[in-house]
Amino acid sequence: MEKIVKEKIMQHLEAHNLIADCQHGFVNKKTCVTNLLEAMDFLTYIVSRKLPVDVLFLDFAKAFDKVPHRRLLQKLESYGIKGNVLNWIKAFLSNRSQRVILGNTSSTWVKVTSGVPQGSVLVPTLFIIFINDLPEHINSENLCKMYADDTKILSVVKTTEDKARLQSDIDSVVTWTRTWLMELNIKKCKVMHFSKYNVSPHIHLINEYDANGSVTRTVIESSTSEKDLGVQISNDLKYKRQAKIAAAKANKVLGTLKNTFISKDTKIWKKLYTTYIRPHLEFAVTAWCPHLEKDINVIERVQHRVTKVPHETKRFDYETRCIKLGLTSLLNRRLRGDLIQKYKFENSIDSISWHIDPPNIPPSYGHRKRFHCEMDNNWLVRYNFFNNRVAHPWNALPNVVVSATSVDRFKAKFDQL
Repeated sequence: MEKIVKEKIMQHLEAHNLIADCQHGFVNKKTCVTNLLEAMDFLTYIVSRKLPVDVLFLDFAKAFDKVPHRRLLQKLESYGIKGNVLNWIKAFLSNRSQRVILGNTSSTWVKVTSGVPQGSVLVPTLFIIFINDLPEHINSENLCKMYADDTKILSVVKTTEDKARLQSDIDSVVTWTRTWLMELNIKKCKVMHFSKYNVSPHIHLINEYDANGSVTRTVIESSTSEKDLGVQISNDLKYKRQAKIAAAKANKVLGTLKNTFISKDTKIWKKLYTTYIRPHLEFAVTAWCPHLEKDINVIERVQHRVTKVPHETKRFDYETRCIKLGLTSLLNRRLRGDLIQKYKFENSIDSISWHIDPPNIPPSYGHRKRFHCEMDNNWLVRYNFFNNRVAHPWNALPNVVVSATSVDRFKAKFDQL
């Protein structure tokens, strides 16, 4: 029943274009990858133009647990969700009680007046509706990106007016949280300063209220590296740390599996690798694709180690081991993944809003979906950004691949090349 209600609500919201464009969480055609790509598109483009950028990462304290039921229902109604559906949701949230049990002792039952039930398929949709108007309080000259409650504000901070505008956004967000009974975890809110031209980073302040309503202006802590939707972002816009973290996670799983499984069978280890190890190396990699050889090697060495585990393959060189296991290099898989993602964008399977739309190449030869990369940009990080690094291989694809009628057919035709 929850799934049916969720689908009907989403159909209503999408039909009337009610969901904030910057929201990528639990929304059709958007993912954490589209969120990261849009943010990195803005960042790499602006920084490549030698402009300073500040990025504010906001952390909501126990966001899903603090949603006040009455205010949530008020917002649902304001978005046109009324009648039986609204009454059903009200009943879904109402008359819930909770208690704590520890051993043979339990607390008294307490009525739940805020928060949304964890584990429900409907809950994420209710939450993004509740937080949907937050971007309206962000200045249009700044960029806001959200994944459910994970919110970041990106702002050029070249002038005093720019810095004041970002400070105004911070104040507006705090006002919003007080209006809607939410709370920021101020100790976890961070600001990152990007660009070597960001020589005198601005100190951003945030209002912190105590139980009596007294306000204290607290400095938002600066950071040189932050985890954003599972990807480690550094203020030099390089991915050395992310590559090391991904490889460390994968190697840890590899060690656990080697200690758990006695078998060194080729088929078993291929399945273990592709199921439990490789996903750590490829999570959201379209958004953070390593371009420095040392980072590429850090990632690839994990697969080197895995291919040496089966007795049948350990005596061969790396390329032969991959062939016997039916694997391709991770470098080639990233290229394939980039092209699949580009196909999804071109065919509106995934939706994205670029800061700079790559211009199409007038049809003369090749397929009709070719586009230009930024030829005037010699900054390596921007040159390696998705649209630039994928331009040449995408433009070189034959029309029979680009015109595939589904993602699976695109993959099959590409793999035949």
